[in-house]
Amino acid sequence: MTTYLLGANGRIGRTLHHHAERIGLGWQTQTRASGGDVQWSGDFHDPSCADLFRHGTTLINMIGQTGTNQEKLEATNVQFVKSLIKRASDTGVAHIILASSAAVYGDHGGAPLTEDAELKPLNEYGESKARMEDAVHEAAASQIIPAISILRIGNVAGSDSLLTAARKHMALGKKVPIHRFSSGAAPLRSYIGPHDLFTVVNALSQPHDRSVRTLNVVASNPVYLDDALAAYKTYLLPELEWTDTPAPKGTPEEITLSTKNLDHLVTLPEIEDYAFEMARQVAQDQPL
Repeated sequence: MTTYLLGANGRIGRTLHHHAERIGLGWQTQTRASGGDVQWSGDFHDPSCADLFRHGTTLINMIGQTGTNQEKLEATNVQFVKSLIKRASDTGVAHIILASSAAVYGDHGGAPLTEDAELKPLNEYGESKARMEDAVHEAAASQIIPAISILRIGNVAGSDSLLTAARKHMALGKKVPIHRFSSGAAPLRSYIGPHDLFTVVNALSQPHDRSVRTLNVVASNPVYLDDALAAYKTYLLPELEWTDTPAPKGTPEEITLSTKNLDHLVTLPEIEDYAFEMARQVAQDQPL
């Protein structure tokens, strides 16, 4: 069975490909420009599309759009996925892995969120991923589709907004502001390191016997953001400094995801101080 990694030139796609190559998995890669095993523009009328959509294959889709441009979010995160599912269904593809996001949940607060929690996204990106998931379930209800795994991925260490902000502030010679709540705590968020993300995607890449399954993809132990900064300072940015600032009204103190369902399928080492483990994994991946 051939596995194709779509969007292999993106940040997370590069990471997955790097780890797959390291252990000789033989995943094939798709990129828009040269450099991948298959060069495909993403246009379903492009003849090179036939090189990807074949009977029995697995497609790992890491093609996605972030930001706030609703037109681009709709085109890439929703309409592209609809076309992907239709083409895969018509050609006998066995399995599709789709990257969704923890952003579909929004702010629930309290206990770790399970996959059956109500979706209340807070931004355009989260809304587009929720619409993508709706499109998957609509397709499953109306036609025979490949097995589909929807992965609600949390913050990926190394590709997260906190590290991006840290680097930008360092370049400007400024300290990174870190929110503090009245409790004295920094925000608590669910993360996953790049190597752990690969381990999960690889383990879930085999076709399954359900039409659609949805899984949270994070490490079992969430991370306080000040601990994440301390870990990035230790492994990546030794000159990094930060300063406390009151958390703006409405900022969620905790957004964490349950890994109960994932734990039945994939075994990740349970590490109490996960902030330093995820930063170590990012450092190992440099200069990806």
